[in-house]
Amino acid sequence: MKNFALPNVLSNEILRLAGKISNKNLLRVVDLLERFASIKWHHRGIDAIKKMIEDDHQGIQATRRILQKANPRARSALLNNLVLGCLLLGYRKRLEFYNRYGVSPPGTLLISPTFRCNLSCHGCATATHEKSEELSFEEVDRILSDATESGTNFIIMLGGEPFILPWLLDMVEKYPHMAFQIYSNGLLIDDEKVERLASLGNAAVAINVDGLQAETDGRKGAGTFDKVMEVMRKLSEAGVIVGFSAMTSRRNFDVIYSDTFIDTMIKNGAGYGWIPIALPQGSACQEPDLIPTKEQKSKIKGLIEDLRQRKPILLMDFLNDADITEGCSAARLVMHINASGDVEPCILMPFAADNIKEKSFKDIIRSDFFKGVRDISHRHCNETQTCLWVYKPKDVLEVVKKCGARVTSEGVMEKLNELAIAQEEE
Repeated sequence: MKNFALPNVLSNEILRLAGKISNKNLLRVVDLLERFASIKWHHRGIDAIKKMIEDDHQGIQATRRILQKANPRARSALLNNLVLGCLLLGYRKRLEFYNRYGVSPPGTLLISPTFRCNLSCHGCATATHEKSEELSFEEVDRILSDATESGTNFIIMLGGEPFILPWLLDMVEKYPHMAFQIYSNGLLIDDEKVERLASLGNAAVAINVDGLQAETDGRKGAGTFDKVMEVMRKLSEAGVIVGFSAMTSRRNFDVIYSDTFIDTMIKNGAGYGWIPIALPQGSACQEPDLIPTKEQKSKIKGLIEDLRQRKPILLMDFLNDADITEGCSAARLVMHINASGDVEPCILMPFAADNIKEKSFKDIIRSDFFKGVRDISHRHCNETQTCLWVYKPKDVLEVVKKCGARVTSEGVMEKLNELAIAQEEE
């Protein structure tokens, strides 16, 4: 059962019909999937989906849009690689790992194989990293081999710019049973890559923008917004599952949560959107005015909930979706490997005690540093905020010092100390 997968023809047909059938029959499809559920979190999520179907929520309309636009290979990978392989049956494989080693591996692995990029955006978190450091094809291949054996089946590729690596899609092709999400500025995705992504099916692409034309061109260069919107449309028309990624800063806050921006993303083919907030790391530490104000951050939850009720697009809120992730995901549901090989609890928590070139995947997961970060989450699992950086900086600092973890992004330790002092004074 742990390696179960539906034949591609059948899985594609199930999701093709799910994009068209009535809500009543869609509930029957969800009932079938619930048979693969193993834990309370699975059932809670499925119950929430059923409620959304009964209410004809815009999130269901967004899912229909994604399924209708996706080509057969993408639909099959969505069901087999992500829903079954990562979320439902993948859990059983991770449980086997837990029973053997005493810790559960994350379902999601983030890898930044390179810090190189074809752009030089101000405030970029990786702008201060050494660009010559890079993971090789062989090193990433070994990482993914270990990950898939552990039950980690959702791979998010970041950078730098991932498409600067000539072997990126060769890696996606080598692991057809994994689900890949590639963050990209979109400028290196030519027609040949669009065609290959469409034929592979197991990689979705999130195009990074900074808002509308003025914001994106202002940060990435004149003409960038129109170019990447054209790429987004081409990916969507080819049946590749495509979305957007928009880092919220103090400067673009009002634009990112506006109807005009979200409608523009939908119009150009985006089925989903990742909306993280700027955090104090990398060159953002040198430009603190990039960080959203306390007042702005307090508004995000309400703004996202309002958009989710009204717009047919799936929106992920890094700051406030703790009810979905049951607290911070760092070292628990996710981990990040940067281009130097340093292994961080999360890309937003740039500290590392180990390097993947020197230590195995399973040993790093079981390390004192990762255990310490997980313990913070376990102690505060009822918190309403998602990021430990935001609400427990003192605890994070204590674990970093105790385990001798090193900072992997310029300026972060100073900021963590500042936040920890502020927490003590509350």
